[in-house]
Amino acid sequence: MARRILVAIVCLVAVLSAAAQQDSIAMRYAGLITEEGLREHLSVLASDAYEGREVGSRGEKMATAYIMEQFKGYGIPPIAGAESKGLLPDGYRQEFPVVLARNGGIRMTVNGKPYRFLKDYFYFRETLPADLKVAEVMLVSGLTAGGMRLGGGGKVTLLWEEGDKDPPAPFLDLATLGKMVKGTGVEVLLVVEPSAAGLMERYGPMMEQGRMRLGGTDQGTKVEDGPQVMVITPELAEAIVAGSGLKKKKALKEAANKRVILKVPVSFTGKGVEEQLTGQNVLAYVEGGDKKDEIVVVTAHLDHVGVQDGEVYNGADDDGSGTVAVMGMAEAFAKAKADGHGPRRSMLFMAVSGEEKGLFGSRWYTDHPVFPLDSTVADLNIDMIGRVDSTHDGRDRYVYVIGSFRLSRELGDIVEMQNERYTKLALDYTYDAEDDPNRFYYRSDHYNFAKHGIPVAFFFNGVHEDYHGPYDEVDKIRFDLLRERTLLVYYTAWELANRDRRPAVNGD
Repeated sequence: MARRILVAIVCLVAVLSAAAQQDSIAMRYAGLITEEGLREHLSVLASDAYEGREVGSRGEKMATAYIMEQFKGYGIPPIAGAESKGLLPDGYRQEFPVVLARNGGIRMTVNGKPYRFLKDYFYFRETLPADLKVAEVMLVSGLTAGGMRLGGGGKVTLLWEEGDKDPPAPFLDLATLGKMVKGTGVEVLLVVEPSAAGLMERYGPMMEQGRMRLGGTDQGTKVEDGPQVMVITPELAEAIVAGSGLKKKKALKEAANKRVILKVPVSFTGKGVEEQLTGQNVLAYVEGGDKKDEIVVVTAHLDHVGVQDGEVYNGADDDGSGTVAVMGMAEAFAKAKADGHGPRRSMLFMAVSGEEKGLFGSRWYTDHPVFPLDSTVADLNIDMIGRVDSTHDGRDRYVYVIGSFRLSRELGDIVEMQNERYTKLALDYTYDAEDDPNRFYYRSDHYNFAKHGIPVAFFFNGVHEDYHGPYDEVDKIRFDLLRERTLLVYYTAWELANRDRRPAVNGD
């Protein structure tokens, strides 16, 4: 009996000694993640020279090249068999197609006279499936008083509300208007807006930017369903009415009580111009040891919203902060491996692009994984960890954690254990609520892993006054907090990479 007790004590001491040694090693390489290093990288990536890093832009390519060179400098080799894995020949970058659909391709004529986009009309989405020519337009008024009497044969319907009693058309939900008339026979809905000219002058550049979608996929590549909704000036509306031989006052009076058919030829021709672009993810792979076929992924998005109205939106916090955190962790793990303390599981540090447009880069990766998704243990995602939101003013040592318990309670426990052991931040789960109206769980790159059943944890500092604004700059970053939050992710990744078994998925 005494001998068995002695053996048990020796084993326990050995386990505790090994754990203490692992803690010591983890802390040693955590020392490579410094405020100075994070600041140095962020001062480059969030500078005006990188033009806001919009996906598909020159600035994004500059950012991916910079990140790749840092990964090389850390001694991280390119991924073997790059091209067979869908990577560029350099072995670090994964390219994905992006389609930019620019508005303004639809040309409109009334009685043979041409009218122009952003001068006489505007729209936010092009849904017209083909050219359309009609000999008459249906005029409808009395939107709030008599209800919308739409449909009934008017392929082109003119909705004209006079007076101040109704909200301006752009502040109505134009998409909802389109849904309301879907299936009624209306193919083009013209909404008259008294302030259309001013709106076009003010927001024209934004309207011209168009919208992006991820290319090479079935989802989002077809023309949207529903009628084409266009906002037009009162002058254009008057030209339509006058072209039918009616007076505006009489036509609107009649339209308040019934449909009025305007006998006037109107045509819509052409479609928006689509530009083919490419985005890039940057990957750093640190191969593991005895469990190298299992992968721990750490992600952050490198892109921001680019240049708007001539002003560069640098996105220092969103998500320059997360990107430099990933770079810092990659350096620490690479150095540990070089010194003979490499992780048991393999680590994939990935700066993805296109998050701002719809999680493009992470979706492309999970649809075209470089490493099998069933071998992916977890994704730790970072999106904005360099600032403090108004909720925590005066209580800045915190971080929001989202999703860590949703798919794996064990992963959530690991995050809390590492925080208690090393960083002692206040972990705020406010945005992890199932009924969170912000739906942050679905709005960053971890979600594309989560939807494949891979456990995730999302680290976030919350929204602040410069979110998606031009003043999200490096001088507003709290590098002390950025480092502390990075260390929480680092220690969580270290534990995931070196523990005996991967975190169990709930229900298994």
